[in-house]
Amino acid sequence: MWQSSHPRHTQRSARRRSHLGALVCLMAALFFAGVLLGTRMNDAAEPTGHIYLSETAPPAAGTPTPTPTHKPARPRADRIPRSTTTATAMPRVRSRVQPTRTPTGDLVPGYTAGDPVRVLGGDAVLQVSPAMAAKVVSLTNAARARRGCAPLRVDARLTRSARAHSMEMASSGRFEHGSPDGASPWDRMERAGYRAGAAENIGRGYASPEEAVRGWLDSRDHRQNILNCRIRAIGVGVVSGPGGPWWTQDFGYS
Repeated sequence: MWQSSHPRHTQRSARRRSHLGALVCLMAALFFAGVLLGTRMNDAAEPTGHIYLSETAPPAAGTPTPTPTHKPARPRADRIPRSTTTATAMPRVRSRVQPTRTPTGDLVPGYTAGDPVRVLGGDAVLQVSPAMAAKVVSLTNAARARRGCAPLRVDARLTRSARAHSMEMASSGRFEHGSPDGASPWDRMERAGYRAGAAENIGRGYASPEEAVRGWLDSRDHRQNILNCRIRAIGVGVVSGPGGPWWTQDFGYS
């Protein structure tokens, strides 16, 4: 009996469709698994960011790092000398500056009398004391004798230079070796006619010649000037006034 082939063909088509559906499902599953795996791999490869070891915040993106600047060290504060019973010493340094003409109002003439001389200095009355200056010379020579040095002779030119500077300090209130016009001790000595200047000591606020000389001898630099056996001459100026008395010793080699 002849039998139609249609049912067999229908069965084969159904099996093909079943296989195709299973294949599509398998491919879909593999695709989904691949996408999921790729996503996780990408997440794992993502950088976690920079780690900064310093405690400062990292620089902002696109902002250049500023160049560090060095702050200058704070200047150290200078020591201020005491307003009373102070002294300074200046070692000998030869000056090559040509002597200038002596200003008429800068120098005080030399005196031989022991009485004080009153001089007007601005609004204050300044008093030059030759007697106190002579006592300084005597005490200075006594200290030199104990050291074995020859006594110093009093030179009128060094006396003029020393008195001039004591007057300058008393008039200006400035306690320093330099003159208001910029002259050095060696310039002042040369202006007074003395060219072999050796050293200068100045003091302020000592009440007596004994205190002044004792204060200088207690200071190494001042003591070296007084006890320098090569020095031969001295001139002393003492002026009483506001902030004083003001004391000056000028020394010379001849």
